[in-house]
Amino acid sequence: MSETRTTFGFNRTECACAECALNCRFISGYLIPTDLAAIADQLGFDNLLAFALENLLASPGATVMANGELFQIPTLVPARQANGACKFLTSDNRCAIHVVSPYGCSHFDVHQSNAEADERSLAGLSAIVREWVRGGLYARIWMVLHSTDLVALSSLEAKARLLRTLTELDEM
Repeated sequence: MSETRTTFGFNRTECACAECALNCRFISGYLIPTDLAAIADQLGFDNLLAFALENLLASPGATVMANGELFQIPTLVPARQANGACKFLTSDNRCAIHVVSPYGCSHFDVHQSNAEADERSLAGLSAIVREWVRGGLYARIWMVLHSTDLVALSSLEAKARLLRTLTELDEM
């Protein structure tokens, strides 16, 4: 029996229902700083920048409010397939890197309450902000990806695509 993955005191989720898998087709789950080495190692990369250039995108990130002001927390997300799905989503709707999948994937599912998802998101985004403040590797990789136009859709654009697809399916 495998040990449960816990990050920031939260256990990973294990749901693979159609609704959760649908997110893998449209919405990028963000990486936290510790995900970089874990995923790179799983994929056999010694060089984190080479791993990032081949497998990640710079996302505009999450829009958050602090002290009455809105701001963006730029995040790293998995690259996308030609059809828009996550690079790591297999043809049978499974995650090819499940054991080390990004925090923004592994610790969230559509069955959580908004309060629980917000609490988990705050923990992950706080770790990313700390990396940006100290100019850490996460932030430097994001800047390289962004400067080479390896950029993800904004979460608003991705959600809009998901909603359009769901609407089209409902109309069929």
